[in-house]
Formats: sequence, structure tokens, C-alpha cells
Amino acid sequence: MRFAVRYFGCRSNQAEVQEWAQQLEEAGYQRTEDPEQADFVLLNTCSVTETAEREVLRTIGKAEKAGRPVWLVAGCTVTSARERLVQRFPHLTFFDNEEKEEIVPWVREHFPVRSNLIFPTVFKSRLFLKIQDGCNFRCAYCIVPRLRGRSRSLPIEEVVRKARYYASLGYREVVLTGINLSSFGYDRFPRQNLLELVQELCAIRALAVVRLSSLDPRFLRYHLVRELAALPKVADSFHFSLQTGSDAVLKAMNRGGRVADFRRMLGYFARFFPAANLGADLIVGFPGEGDREHAETVAFVRDSPLTYLHVFPFSPRPGTRAAGLAPLPAEVVKPRLLELREIASERRLSYRERFRGQVLEGIVIEEGEDQATVLTRNYLSVRIPPVHGSRKKRVAVRLTAILNDHECEGQIVRR
Repeated sequence: MRFAVRYFGCRSNQAEVQEWAQQLEEAGYQRTEDPEQADFVLLNTCSVTETAEREVLRTIGKAEKAGRPVWLVAGCTVTSARERLVQRFPHLTFFDNEEKEEIVPWVREHFPVRSNLIFPTVFKSRLFLKIQDGCNFRCAYCIVPRLRGRSRSLPIEEVVRKARYYASLGYREVVLTGINLSSFGYDRFPRQNLLELVQELCAIRALAVVRLSSLDPRFLRYHLVRELAALPKVADSFHFSLQTGSDAVLKAMNRGGRVADFRRMLGYFARFFPAANLGADLIVGFPGEGDREHAETVAFVRDSPLTYLHVFPFSPRPGTRAAGLAPLPAEVVKPRLLELREIASERRLSYRERFRGQVLEGIVIEEGEDQATVLTRNYLSVRIPPVHGSRKKRVAVRLTAILNDHECEGQIVRR
């Protein structure tokens, strides 16, 4: 019995899909990359932006029209518009966010296998491990709390157990994901925290790299950054959910905090992780953002140690407070978007140039006939001559060329 997996959106969605695939393979199901060769397909959806939701609808529309294989559609888009989806796509099966734990049991009931064989594959070379879900904040633009509920964290003991198991399968890097990763453990009693978890994971001998996904600056303190820097396995790359460099826009977004706090926090990371790749999300064109507020964001970015940016235009989401605000004209938003994306490209290229000729540690994440790809600890994608049988393996590469602001070339100097 064969299955395929697809996902849209955040790393939490990616982590969920990875875990479903692992559970099904352990039960004797065989994963395939080609949905047309599958008996069923698992799709995890995203509705955080209008663009993401449109891509989801396009994908499941094609699945409905094709008629086979069976598609199991889960996640935020289902939670957001289940009744509409059921009416529009009657041949698909839907699971909202609260029903995700039922997916694998549903598959085993409706697509039973009687084989004792296990078909292990490498879905990803790195382990994406979801440790937290939901969010207690109510940012004016964000629909996620309504779709995923309040913050809920796994116990540290359960996360460590999962990480040890996956490390036994050969994974050498774990990427911790969550809807609000920084809030990990605050809902536990007694309270736990992200630092305690990372310390426990770094003690697992088989793991070489512990990487943190997007961090909320409202939870970050000097002590956390200093203690993370004392752990050699923590990856030299950090991504932050900043959204703007203007205090007025922060207030309108109901984000809390001040730009000065963000600037100070980024300074801590630059001090304790001087070679780190530091990135941030920015929303352009939030309702009420004027030329002055945009200029403040540009100045903040230029004066910061950020080395890359994910820049998005504001996307009104039904059910959020910002959806009722007057949007900015496209002719105002577009040049602002292009300006910040140009700065982002300059920052990415400049950061890569710093490492030309240097040797960096990484993990082989892709192997092909013509080339392989290594992802370094500081999140650089490096093309190397083809290697075989090294996927998930640790290597050291020397950067020999900077191709563009996304890719580098290199040579393996140590396996």
C-alpha cells in the first residue's frame, strides 16, 4: 500500500507530515514521491495568507477533478472553511486541526496492510520536530490562534524520547518547530522552558545539531541567549518574528514590545553568535502604515545585524481585527516591498561573501546525479560534486564560490 505526502506553510506543518510518514512506514506502508503511484495522499494545508490558501484550493481542486488517488486533506484551511470545502470537494476526506491525531488510525482502518515489512525512506535529511502548537497572543493580522487554539507544549520527556528515536534512525540534525516556539513550556505545570529542552537535546550523543525555528522576541532575554551560546550543538542560525521596525505599527498590530527591545535582543545574538545567520519576518503595508513608519522599518533593518529577511505584503484574513481596516493601495505597498526585498538580497549576498574560502560544517540534504547539496550549521545551501550514500551524514565543506544570494559552491574536505 503506497502513499504520498504534501504540505503547505510553516515548519510545524512540515513536522506533522514527517511524523505521519514515519508512523505509516513503521506500520508497513510504502511512501512514494509520485501521487499518481499512491493509493492515498496526505495533504497538510495552510491559511495564514490569502496566497497560501489559494494554492491549497488549486491543489485540492486538481485532486477532486482527477478522482484518484484518495486525498486526505488536513490542517488550517480545513479548520477555517470545512463546510465550504466538503460541499465543493465531496470526494475528498477532511481533518481539521483538532482531528490530526486521527489521521494515521483512519488510514490503518480504511487502508489496512497485512505485511510485516517496514519501508524506511528519508522524507527529509533533517528531523523537523514539533514541540508546541497554538498561540495565546492576539495579533491584529493573525488568524493562527483561531485555527490552532491556545498554546500547548509537549513535555520535555516526550520530546527527548522522540529525538532519541529519530537519532537512532540516522538523523543528525533536529529542527525544533512550533507555532510560538519561544513560549514552549509556559503552559506546563510545573513550568518548563525552551532552554531546558535544548540542553536535554544537546546531551543526546547521536545528535550533532539542534536548530531553532522562528522565535518570538517577546519571550527572549539576555540569559537565554547567553546560555544557548554555551551549547556547541546549537546551530548558528536564528529567525525572528519581528514584523515591523516601527513602534506605531507594532501598536496597531497589537504585537506588544518596542523596537528598542528588538534592537537590544538582536544585539545579544550578534554578540554571543558573531558568525550567525540572523533573519526576520517583516509585513509590509499594514493598514495605517505611512511613509514615516516604512522609513523607520528600513532604518531599523539597515542598522541591525540581520543577514536575511522574509518580506510579505499584508494579507487580510477573515476573522481578524485587521481584516476590517482600510487596506493600503497596491501602488503604495509594491515599491515598499521591492525596497525591503532588495535590501534583503544585499544582506544575504554580503553574509555569504564573509565565508568564501572558509570551511563550514553541515549535513548532506540532497543527492543527485550531477550534484549534491549541503546545508551548513549557519544555514547556507552549498552545491558540491555528486556524492552517494551520504544523505543525512555530517561533512565539512570549503566554500569556493558564491553563486548568488541563495546558493554557494564548495568541496567536501572531511566526511
